[in-house]
Amino acid sequence: MQDKGRRRREVVADLKKILAEETNYRDGKVLSSMCTRPQPIAKKAHSMFLDSNLGDPGLFPGSRKLEQDVVHSLSELLNCEDGAGFVVSGGTEANLMALWAARNRASVSNPEVIVPESVHFSFDKVCNVLGIRLVYAGLDGDFRVNPQEVEDRITKHTVAIVSTAGTSELGVVDPIPKLSEIASVHGVHLHVDAALGGLVIPFLEPKLQTRLAFDFQLGGVKSLTVDPHKMGMSTIPAGAILFRDKRILECIKTITPYLSETTQFTFAGTRSGAPAVATWAVFESLGREGFKKTVKRCMALTAFLSKEIEAAGLRLVAEPTLNIVAFRTSSSKCTADHLKRKGWFVSYVPRLDCIRIVVMPHVLRRHAEAFLKDLKETAKSE
Repeated sequence: MQDKGRRRREVVADLKKILAEETNYRDGKVLSSMCTRPQPIAKKAHSMFLDSNLGDPGLFPGSRKLEQDVVHSLSELLNCEDGAGFVVSGGTEANLMALWAARNRASVSNPEVIVPESVHFSFDKVCNVLGIRLVYAGLDGDFRVNPQEVEDRITKHTVAIVSTAGTSELGVVDPIPKLSEIASVHGVHLHVDAALGGLVIPFLEPKLQTRLAFDFQLGGVKSLTVDPHKMGMSTIPAGAILFRDKRILECIKTITPYLSETTQFTFAGTRSGAPAVATWAVFESLGREGFKKTVKRCMALTAFLSKEIEAAGLRLVAEPTLNIVAFRTSSSKCTADHLKRKGWFVSYVPRLDCIRIVVMPHVLRRHAEAFLKDLKETAKSE
């Protein structure tokens, strides 16, 4: 910080130069991210509520009401009649709150949580913070967690089972109906990380929705993560944590004696109301029909890409379940590096030795065709 401030226009001019260096979703070359361009209405709503702090909601009753509306909309969409939840900073905080509640509710010594080998890396951080031991269960041939391995690992120390509806690497959905049965039999908290799939699966064709059942319609599911800043097309950061039973919040209640309300339930204290309001604005603007159209287009483009990739003689790691395509070449790491040099942001997944692309709403048909052209040229030259 310098002693004397600069003129506003000078600062803004510098910011514009720096902004020009940022990667822009608009050119369709970001194929590695599960985030996307926010809807214009989300940006407008976000900017209108920059002063809002949901950590002190008595001062911002309008923001709190809109957050509650978002939680109600998500709960209704995900088949929960009387749940509770919050708009938080993202999937990591939502997953933390789920296991925080599960651990406190179970109140056992040396707590453990059973997770798939494909679980999101946020659980490494979460369990480190909470002092919970991670117990891994293996996957089946379709890269879904093996329910029998999960059940075999349940002990008196188990406080929760974690499953994923849309794994970050492959977009796979675990066999959550079976896990729900296991959790119910053993009286264990089942958490579903649906950060990606939570706003994709409900808008698929009915038969697919049934095959990929994952939400509160399954009696064993006690909590669920969903990220509106992913397929919800809201501003960053906007995650959500939902609990089936609002009474579970008592396990994570904190007294806040000097604020406008006497208790808090979220991990973060100060919470911007802007992302919650932005999410509300997107939900109101698009409605279910708007989300269906967006998901249908992304899934159609996913099918097009996977078909063309196979037609080029490349190998899919798995048939796409959601809007993620993973494939291998004769040298996947080299191909990924070559594509990056051509300006394409793709992921290389060492564990699976594959290239991963995510088809988000900012990716259009023309972008997909341009990517395929560069991919085929790169693959031929290797």
